[in-house]
Order: sequence, then C-alpha cells, then structure tokens
Amino acid sequence: MPIHIEAQKGDVAKIVLLCGDPKRAEYIAKNFLESAKLFNEYRLMYGFTGKYKGRDISVQTTGMGSPSISIVLEELNMLGVKSLIRVGTCGSINKKVNISDIVLAFNAHSSHGIYNSYFNGGAFSAGADFGLTRALFDKSAGKSYKTHCGSILTSETFYEDSFDLYEKYAKFGALAVEMESYALFLLSAKYNIKAATMLAVSDIVFEKKRGEKELIKKGIDNILEIVLDTVVENYDYLSND
Repeated sequence: MPIHIEAQKGDVAKIVLLCGDPKRAEYIAKNFLESAKLFNEYRLMYGFTGKYKGRDISVQTTGMGSPSISIVLEELNMLGVKSLIRVGTCGSINKKVNISDIVLAFNAHSSHGIYNSYFNGGAFSAGADFGLTRALFDKSAGKSYKTHCGSILTSETFYEDSFDLYEKYAKFGALAVEMESYALFLLSAKYNIKAATMLAVSDIVFEKKRGEKELIKKGIDNILEIVLDTVVENYDYLSND
C-alpha cells in the first residue's frame, strides 16, 4: 500500500485533480467541492475527496518537480485512480501567450531526459489523453479568456543560468515551461490512466516578468471552472478504463 498517501482504496475518487501547492489543494476543496474530507496530510501532501454537482472528485497535492509528482502518481495508481488532471501554473515562452492565459498541453517535452533510462537512453513522446484534452478544449471555447493548446516543456530546474535551451524548444513550438507534466503523461501511459494538464500563465520567462497574484488566481479559477464541468459531463468516460 502507499507510503506517502495515507489512504485506502475508496478514500480517493477515480478522478483526481493534481496541484503542486498544498494551499491550492485546500483552496479547491473548500471553495469548489461539497462535503470535502481530508484523506491525507502526511508531509503536507494534502488530499481531499468531495463532490461537485453530485460527482465524487479528489484533489491531491504533488509537490514540485518530476521526482515528487512521480511518487504521488505511483501511489495514486495503487489506489485505483482512472483519470488525472494537473491544475497549475507555467511560464510562457511564446510571444502569443500572456499572463493569466490558459495553456492546455497535448504533449510535454523533457529538458533533461530524466526518464530516458526507461527506454535505454531513447526519448519517449509523452502525450495527454486525447478524449479528455479535446473535452477540455471544447469546454474552453467561447470564454472571455484565452486558451492555447499545444506542446509544453517540462524542466528539471526552476532557476536557469541562461534561456538557451528554452529558446530552442520555443523555436520548435513549445508554448510554456513547467516542472511536472512529462512525468504525469509518461506514468499515466504506463498505467493506462487518462491524463491532462491545464495551466495558468504566471510568468513571461524571457522578460523575467511575474504576474500579480490576483491575475494568477483568476487564471486558476478559470481553469477550475472548465475542468470541473468537463469532469461532470464526461464522468463515465473518465472513471472507467
């Protein structure tokens, strides 16, 4: 059984929202879920299960970076989850993507090849679940805010000495950089779990510009509106193999 998620099967819903920040997990549980109950607080990896429009949904903290989220994903798989949606933030590396815009990832590149040993040094193309991603994109249509759908870069470092590597990925179409989605997509593929990532832009990387907290919060709230309604409308698809 899991070591870091102190829960039993049945404590965690089949569909789980993932966020790096424990305070964001708590915020989602308190403000969007009904009758939310805490099922994990070990190492501040808060996990809650509640209801949204009558449907069971969990939210689980992952921490920062691929090693941390990988531990959480392995243990969520032990608990029988079927769909995972990362709700977080990212830095834009594309001129058309601005602070508080939303980035919906259809695949993720890895900057340092942390999982290359899985494939004898080869690279794995880590992609989101098409059905889930398409449903999220359709639900975002017609909103007052912008949603960009494309590839993103998962980096193993937050602070870089230069942006040379980011610039190369940007030239090949990457929209944004973050630190978890490559691991999410790879392990979800391994365990036949549906996965998606939807991110609010918090920074303009090449300008070293950080968005105001209220703008970032608004971006997260916009994502949650899309994600939660999409989950309810596609619940049978997302809660089964």
